[in-house]
Amino acid sequence: MSDSQGSPGNFNFGIRRLVLVDSAGFCYVEIPVDNHGLILGPGNLGKSSLLNSLRLFLLPENNFKNSRKKFAFRNASAGSFYTNEESYQHYFPSQFSFLIMEAENPAGVHCQILYRDSASQLSYGRAFVPVGYDQLRPLFWDGNDEDGIGQAAPELSFSRLSEALKKLSKETRLVNDPAKLKQMLYSSELMNADAVRYSVLPLGESDERRVQSLRTLILLLFEMKADDQAMSNAVASIIEADKKFADDAFDFNIDDFLNRHDQLKQQQTQLTRIEKERSRFEKLQKDYQAYQTLLRSQHDFAAFRDGVSHALQDIGARRKAAVEAFNEQNETLRHVLQALKKLEQDASGLKGEIRSADRRIKQAEQNQKDGDLLVSQYGEMTLQEIEEIQKEELESKRGHLAALKSAAQAEIRLEQIQKKKQELERKLESLKERESKQHWQLQNQLDEATAAPLRAVDPRLVMASPGQDLDADSKAAIEAFARLFVPTEKGFDWFDAEYQAQPARQTDFAEQSRHIEGELHGLDRERAELADTANQEHDRPRLIERTEKEIRAIEKDLETLQRFPAAATTLRDATEEKQAAEEQLAKLDEQARLEQEKQDAVQQKAAKARAEKERIEERERELAGLSRSVGTVEHRFPHLKAVEAEQPLDIEQVSVAAFDDLQTQLDDLEERRRSILDHLRQFVYLGIHEDPEGELQKDSPASSVIRETFKSLSDLFAGMAERWNVLEQQVGIHNETVASYRQALKSNHEHIARFEAQLNRELEGVRINDLVEIRVDIHTDPKFRNLVEEANNIDPYGNQLQSDAFYDRLRVFVADFFGEGGSKRLTMDKVITGISYRTRKENATSLDKKGQSTSTTALINLELVYRLLKRVLYPGVQLSFPMVLDELASVDISQMPSLLERLRKQGFNLFSAATHSASAEVIYLIGRHLEVGQMRTARPYSPQRTLVFWGGAEGFTNGEAMSHWADQTQASLMEPVDE
Repeated sequence: MSDSQGSPGNFNFGIRRLVLVDSAGFCYVEIPVDNHGLILGPGNLGKSSLLNSLRLFLLPENNFKNSRKKFAFRNASAGSFYTNEESYQHYFPSQFSFLIMEAENPAGVHCQILYRDSASQLSYGRAFVPVGYDQLRPLFWDGNDEDGIGQAAPELSFSRLSEALKKLSKETRLVNDPAKLKQMLYSSELMNADAVRYSVLPLGESDERRVQSLRTLILLLFEMKADDQAMSNAVASIIEADKKFADDAFDFNIDDFLNRHDQLKQQQTQLTRIEKERSRFEKLQKDYQAYQTLLRSQHDFAAFRDGVSHALQDIGARRKAAVEAFNEQNETLRHVLQALKKLEQDASGLKGEIRSADRRIKQAEQNQKDGDLLVSQYGEMTLQEIEEIQKEELESKRGHLAALKSAAQAEIRLEQIQKKKQELERKLESLKERESKQHWQLQNQLDEATAAPLRAVDPRLVMASPGQDLDADSKAAIEAFARLFVPTEKGFDWFDAEYQAQPARQTDFAEQSRHIEGELHGLDRERAELADTANQEHDRPRLIERTEKEIRAIEKDLETLQRFPAAATTLRDATEEKQAAEEQLAKLDEQARLEQEKQDAVQQKAAKARAEKERIEERERELAGLSRSVGTVEHRFPHLKAVEAEQPLDIEQVSVAAFDDLQTQLDDLEERRRSILDHLRQFVYLGIHEDPEGELQKDSPASSVIRETFKSLSDLFAGMAERWNVLEQQVGIHNETVASYRQALKSNHEHIARFEAQLNRELEGVRINDLVEIRVDIHTDPKFRNLVEEANNIDPYGNQLQSDAFYDRLRVFVADFFGEGGSKRLTMDKVITGISYRTRKENATSLDKKGQSTSTTALINLELVYRLLKRVLYPGVQLSFPMVLDELASVDISQMPSLLERLRKQGFNLFSAATHSASAEVIYLIGRHLEVGQMRTARPYSPQRTLVFWGGAEGFTNGEAMSHWADQTQASLMEPVDE
């Protein structure tokens, strides 16, 4: 940065234009920032937000988290800062929100584009493209509408925008990483066009301290009304960044320093306390040796206790065996009795089975007898044929009964009789015809091997007659069909169906004729009976009763037919079951005799087992009494429960006398034990030994606890010399730290003074208005100065801790300087408390501390910021950079020209926001103004944001060429026309 504008050796970096799309309350706003300007518009329109958005471009951030620290967006009306969410939604309220900054540097013109990023909450992304904004405007705004205001560009989205940017230049970059952003924004490789292509503020060094200093200065440029604290923070940041080595950074954690001293002090106090108790330990050591000798009685007691336990286990095992033997005999006896009872129950069951078989045999014989009698009445007819005849007869009788009971049914029945009679007459004729063809029946024309399977399926198949001899084909077909049946022992298998073999028989045509004639006779009798009944009503009840009897007789015959096929099988099965039951019953009788003999023998063994059990139980009661005595001793001395014996006492040696001797020895041991515990507990009380679990405070601590505690104390007193040596070494190391901290305090105090002197040397010859001399005073906290003086008065070298007085004064400093709570880290921003100016007017003999006017103070602040910024930026860099001054109205109008001229020389472009009440003289002096509240579009991106401004500024040329201040878009309008 240089005082000379545009010299050939300078490298120019400038911001030319700022564009907001659907952001900060505007639909579209495009303002030039490469010269002084005044933004005019109604109050609360968002004018300041336009210029404040530049912070987003100049700082290497990618989100609004902790935005107060990053950007310091201030709510002037509320006197506070905007929240993260408020700031983010203000600048990026929608997916159409974009912020564009056009800048130039030695590599040329480029645009930086900010867009809403949905990758994470409150985040935004950046795109860099090496072209001027005139080429990009159609992507964001359509200015070709009828009224000239313009309208939203159709289908604006980041995906379409990124595609368009990549088509415009292969050097387009999309960057979100803060480290990469620092490298691009602050690159100072001025001879490398690729490296500096997107640089806006080239830093001399790009370390974190420089970046933080630049952040502070940028925020000052955007808020030149900042208070003294903001300026002092900026100076503190620059001082830290100005140090040559990062290790020189001033970051003194007083808490850690004091805590380490307290730790060493506590160690020293503890070692002194331990040394004072050495005589007590020597007495404890003597008592412990005597205690160890008596400890043998505890193991003897444990052996006695285990001996009693083993004796009880042994007698218990013997008692268990005796009880088991006794129970076994009783169980055997019970089983024998159960077996006898079971045999009696089984015998009773078998007798019941025999009686049941007798009943089944009797019933089967009766069913077989009744069936044979009934079948004999039908000659050679099959059971199926007999059943069909019976069912037909039953149906006829039921019809006759219905006819007897109802005249209407009688008429119906008479018609049925007539039809039946006709049918029987036809059947009789057919029978005679079949009898004439009997010679040609299939069973007479086929051999038995072919006829047998057909007869098994249905006898009528082979009794059918074709009325002539079978031709060869028909006979061959029947024989082929018969061969499909597989002969078995009981008949034939037709695939998965079985058919019983049937005997061969001849059709008894005479019998069938007699049967049909009998049916015809019966029908004639029934018809006559129905006709007579109509004339003789007094016979109707008798006929009904007779018919009902006949129906019941037929139904009974049908039941007999149903039972008849199974009668033979049932008779055979029941006879076999009866025989098997009788044989089994004989076996049970023999088993019962043997079980009775076994019962007598078991009863004798059970009596003998009872006597043995009672004798062992008496001995067990004796041992249980001795075990209770052992338990009483353990109750008195609970720690004995944890003592283990090497070997239990023999069972034969367990006696009352042995127990009495042991009890006397244990009493002596307990007396020694109490004395030792008193010593140990005193060591705990004094804090020499830790007992976090409180084991030593129990009524009867375990011997292992006493042993381990004594060992710990022995090790402690044996290692005291080594611990003193270690403490001395640690104190020496801590004192070295004290020396380094003292040197840090002294060197930083001196560094502040040197920095102040350097600033004042740079301000020599600077004149501002009527001031011919300006001096800067950097104020440090008086408590810090006192701390430096205190540190200079101590001798940090040696193996002894510093005096308590020094650390007490340090604690007082911490309490006064930091207050309650929070971090106790002493840093440069806490040491530097303020900045003030001393000035001298011409003809005055001394410097004056009196405050200056607002405009003069602003000029001095500006000069200081300019000097501080030079320390951060790369040497030889020339800036064209906007500077925001909100309190423009408070500036003396007479000082405005000198203010603007100084800003121009230093590379700053004054920008301020004002309402239309601003004086015309101020507007004239600034030269350019921008009316941002006059135009609204009918086709915005969002209905909430319709304000539009673009097309350049208005103003007064003051004799300069129009190109000096006009917007680039207006350049073509000022070119001469060739008429």
